[in-house]
Amino acid sequence: MSFLKKQYHEAFTTLRGPVWPFLRNAVIAFVVIYVIFAAASLFSPAIHALLIQQIEAVMENADIVKDDGSISALRILINNARAAGFSILYGIFPFLYLPALAIGINAAVLGGLTASYAASPHTLLLLAAGILPHGIFEIPALWIAFGCGLYLCHDLTSRIRNRPRPTSFSVLFVSLLRVYLTIIFPLLIVASLIEAYITPWCMAFFA
Repeated sequence: MSFLKKQYHEAFTTLRGPVWPFLRNAVIAFVVIYVIFAAASLFSPAIHALLIQQIEAVMENADIVKDDGSISALRILINNARAAGFSILYGIFPFLYLPALAIGINAAVLGGLTASYAASPHTLLLLAAGILPHGIFEIPALWIAFGCGLYLCHDLTSRIRNRPRPTSFSVLFVSLLRVYLTIIFPLLIVASLIEAYITPWCMAFFA
């Protein structure tokens, strides 16, 4: 038990320390892009149609619906765990800051989805019921992954520029893996269970 406590403590220390500025910037960028694309979708049918097309493609590729019509928590977890993992690993390419692309895509898609449900207060409640129950766990998990990816890219870029770093790359990698396993992945497990078993019930209540 002490081993697990130590891992959680070190993971949160990483988040509160070197990763925090990048996590904060990731959240700010996500919110700004979300607002921009939600507004753009409301006033531009072309942008709205493009985002809806992207949303439909994402849902089709996700393959989260079983043959009996129910939602698979395991498939949701696999998709989200893969997305979060890649959001971190994108940072392995120095100078490019590719995790920012993941931030932009996710925020833009969510903004377009919001615009689709903005026709009336009723549909906005339906959207909230479809996102908030699991989103309060899933979205922070993705934000943390984005922040870790940005920090990884920053660290590797600094190493290439021969700037001093506080730890070796192996220590950095282990620290980010610890954050993924002890914070991000558990959040995604909870989110997947809620999305599979609670979110559909909430949406049916407002449908």
